[in-house]
Amino acid sequence: TNKLSTQVNNITLETKLETLIKSKGFADCVVNLEGERANVTVMTENDALTAEEVAQIRDALMSQCTGLQAQNITIVEVK
Repeated sequence: TNKLSTQVNNITLETKLETLIKSKGFADCVVNLEGERANVTVMTENDALTAEEVAQIRDALMSQCTGLQAQNITIVEVK
């Protein structure tokens, strides 16, 4: 029951984070939380992600995920 509850909470948080990241102007994204790690796939229009955009994504994740550290966040861009 605890494992299922954790999975449901993660799915809810992932959806919330995806909406938050999209609200910052990104076309689309997928967030996957695995323990103390976060993997984010972001769709970009034409250009590569800037350092400022990466910082925005990391800040969004760290503000919503307790105990998540910047070095445990992987951001991948797709076109």
